[in-house]
Order: sequence, then C-alpha cells, then structure tokens
Amino acid sequence: MRVEELLAQKIREARVRRGLTLVRLSQLTQISVPMLSKMENARVSPPISAYAKIAKALDIPLGELFSEEETVSISVVPRGERRPFSRFAGYIGESIAFKKSRKKMEPFVLTYPPRKKLPRPYHHENEEFIFVIEGELEFQYDGTRYILNSGDCVYFDANKKHSARALNGKIAQALVVEA
Repeated sequence: MRVEELLAQKIREARVRRGLTLVRLSQLTQISVPMLSKMENARVSPPISAYAKIAKALDIPLGELFSEEETVSISVVPRGERRPFSRFAGYIGESIAFKKSRKKMEPFVLTYPPRKKLPRPYHHENEEFIFVIEGELEFQYDGTRYILNSGDCVYFDANKKHSARALNGKIAQALVVEA
C-alpha cells in the first residue's frame, strides 16, 4: 500500500470514528474541504504540517497516521524501505519510523533541491528539529537567514514562518523531526 493510501485510510477512519464531517474537519484544521477530500482519496501529497493539523484535530498522535499496525512499540526501517510521503515545494520526504505506532514525534529524511531562491515560507504547529546530513542549507526563520552545513542543526518553534533550500547547486539532505 502506498503511504498516501495508508494516510487517506487512517484519516477517513479517524474522522468517521469521531463523527466529524469534512466541513467540520476543515474548520478545525483550516484546510479546505476540497483538499481534505483529495487527501482522503490519496490524490495529493501535502506537506507533513497538513497531516499534523489533521492529527491534532482528530486528537491522535501524528505518528499513528503513518503506522500500519495498531500497537507496534519499535520501528526498524532499513534504508531501502523508507517510504516517500510528500513532494511539496520540490522537497522529497521519506518516512523513516512509519512502523511505530503512537509516536510523540515524527522523524523523516528530507531532500532539498538546489534552487535560485527560497521557496515560500510556511508555518505550522509543533516544534521542529533539522540536522543536516549532507550539503549546505540556507534556512530562513522568522526573517533571519542561517547557513547550515553538514553536521549543523536547528531546533525551533514551527509556528513562525520558515523555509529552506540547498545551496551551491547540489542537493542537501537532513534528518527532520517534528514533535
């Protein structure tokens, strides 16, 4: 099963279990009804922040959306089994702990493509941690610019506008954790 299909199924089941309509879920998440419908039908791959909003509105841990089983206390994911989960603003995300249920954080590997300027900043609830694995990353947070190299990290409240891009014409890759 594709991860988008798993997420669609989990969202729909949790929404119905709580007796929420798409309209009510839209009000709780500030995500449009058409977008929620596309998500529930696995026709889009929005950023993880959209899934975080939905999980919060449904009162379930974000990690539960990515888990295939109900009660798994460990997630061992070999490199070749990572699951691509989102392609937004050109970023490619890979879920790396999708087998663990009831997570308090959501770790993933994000690949940033090189680009001439920063993508449009966004914000979401949660805290976020970025550890640069390879490459050089320009990170902008609340109007301030930072340059992060391999081994550098940043931890921040994600409710302020932020954006990132790879520099020097090469991709950058980072471990990103949202909690």
